[in-house]
Amino acid sequence: MNTTNKKKRGRPSKKEMIQIHGKEEGVAKQQPSSLDEILGETLSIYTAKNSEEYRLQLAEMNATDLQSHAYKIGLVPTPDRKVLTDRLVQEFIKWNSKYGSNVVEGQVKSVDDLDAKARKILREGA
Repeated sequence: MNTTNKKKRGRPSKKEMIQIHGKEEGVAKQQPSSLDEILGETLSIYTAKNSEEYRLQLAEMNATDLQSHAYKIGLVPTPDRKVLTDRLVQEFIKWNSKYGSNVVEGQVKSVDDLDAKARKILREGA
């Protein structure tokens, strides 16, 4: 019997184990390539406050500016101006409902207009 060339079976030694941690080794972290990436996203990507005002801004843009604006927002620009304008307005409405202000100017209630139960709830946080 030749027992000198047999490999050990079972658990490998600590020297043989390789730890996997999910990081890519030897790959440098990608550096930011633009000022926007360094500063991060701005608070608002739109300057308009409502869809009518935004639609007027889009009407003032030429085709190249409109396509550039669509690209900045994340849409694939199309050559058809009407389709692109409609898509941009839809995206504006989605964005405004998600991140925009829900308070409409002129309709803000004061604390005095609230009922007693609502005032009590608001005082709890103070």
